[in-house]
Amino acid sequence: MTTLGKLLAIASIAGFAFGCDPGSRRPDRASTMTILSEERDAQEIRSGNPKYMLFLPLVDRHGPDIRPRLAESWEHSPDYRTWTFHIRDDVVWHDGVPVTAHDVAFSLELFAHPDVLFYGRISAVDSISVPDDHTITLFLSQEYYVDPRKAFTVFFPKHLLEDLDPAEFYEWDFWTRPVGNGPYRFVRYTPQTAFELEANPGFYAGKPAIERAVIRLGSNNPMVALTSGGADVVFSLRPAEVLALRDDPRFVVYHYEEWTEVYLIYWNHSHPLLGDGTVRRALTHAIDRRELVQVLAFPDDVSLVGGLGNEELADPGRRRGWDRVPAYDPAMAARLLDRAGWSDGDGDGVREKAGRQARFTLLAPSSGALGGVAQAVLIQQQLQRMGVSVEIHPLESAGLVRKAIESGDFDAAITWVDQDPHTILYNWFGGPADTHPDSDPESRSGPFGYYDAEAAHLFEILLDEPDPRAQDTLYLRVKEILRRDMPVTLLFPGVYNHAAHRRIRGFRQGWPSALSYAEQLLIREGP
Repeated sequence: MTTLGKLLAIASIAGFAFGCDPGSRRPDRASTMTILSEERDAQEIRSGNPKYMLFLPLVDRHGPDIRPRLAESWEHSPDYRTWTFHIRDDVVWHDGVPVTAHDVAFSLELFAHPDVLFYGRISAVDSISVPDDHTITLFLSQEYYVDPRKAFTVFFPKHLLEDLDPAEFYEWDFWTRPVGNGPYRFVRYTPQTAFELEANPGFYAGKPAIERAVIRLGSNNPMVALTSGGADVVFSLRPAEVLALRDDPRFVVYHYEEWTEVYLIYWNHSHPLLGDGTVRRALTHAIDRRELVQVLAFPDDVSLVGGLGNEELADPGRRRGWDRVPAYDPAMAARLLDRAGWSDGDGDGVREKAGRQARFTLLAPSSGALGGVAQAVLIQQQLQRMGVSVEIHPLESAGLVRKAIESGDFDAAITWVDQDPHTILYNWFGGPADTHPDSDPESRSGPFGYYDAEAAHLFEILLDEPDPRAQDTLYLRVKEILRRDMPVTLLFPGVYNHAAHRRIRGFRQGWPSALSYAEQLLIREGP
């Protein structure tokens, strides 16, 4: 191939990669941030991390604090069922049309449409009032309470979407040519390849310092993309990847603790070993959770979980019992197992009772960013030292593990649960009492065989309790019951890692989304 032919071929590839027309240019690395998406298509712009670059939520979280975003202030009624948000008057859509409270109302109503059902946690909104262009009031359901500030939903332009068919929501062309109101605006889209965005000079907080952002679509290996220079920012890193990047001076790993989720071990209470609360407490004391999070490459200061609870309890200064985590205490574990009648009488290293050995099978997901099998292997080793034999049975996904739990066909399983009281009430206790008023308590036990009347009643109250202070009190009592019964062993909150090249400055530990405040990022080469 001639030199001219090679140059033309390179130009053609560059143009395809970024969806460029003949008169455009490839973005300059010195002014461009490249983000590796986990999606293969335009869905990322609607619901993935990059959505915050294009669209604004009402509020966002900065560390433990709720911060204004599209809403500059808000207030609620004494019963927390009515929330009023005051919308900024200096935000415009990227086509120049002012953003108003009508856009927020339209989006919420669209999400609840039966053909859409997007952002399910917003279903708690019963009705909406828009008294003026910059005020919106949400009236929440009496059946199930959700703090609207905790659903970091972004909103879309009414004037561009109101005439479209909701039945075609997920196929709208708008997702491939989005018009947002955030710090970056759409430039071009190449199907299944990339979105290109540019800094929005009209953004209310000022034009972002990074001129261009390229969102690469696809399931590329994040480590390969990052270390080869194909991406500056990657998400959902596995433990081994985090460990490798910690020793590479070119990159920084950031983490976020998601307190709405908790990782745990479900014990099947019908199992002859695991049905004894004394044994479950012994196994809990035998698990060194600090060693567990180190194996998972979590930060040294990651929290350990002492009980299910209101997210408010996780805020600094308000933990009030969250740090009362069952201690790693092998001596206590051994005493409890002895007390429960399990001892190693024949010296083979496995305890027995009434001719039955202390052994069970532990299910764990083999995929996912939080290393289910890695957790299982370490737990297996720790329990083996206590004379308890564990066989690990990996399943392909967390979804398959949850299906096994729901069927009751398991001994023990590592999974995660949403701490939302609605989820706990239905998953553990079969729902509120009035859903089966004629059933006896034993028939109401969940798939792993646990039932406590007081705990079930407390979760029913929590389902409708909007006051965070009242929730705190209720959850503290729930934690006392869980410590007594140990129906499950709680491990740690959801921890999510992303990594960035050091040239991208401005990220903070603890951001719920790496791109929530994209306008604060900048490029600086060198140390």
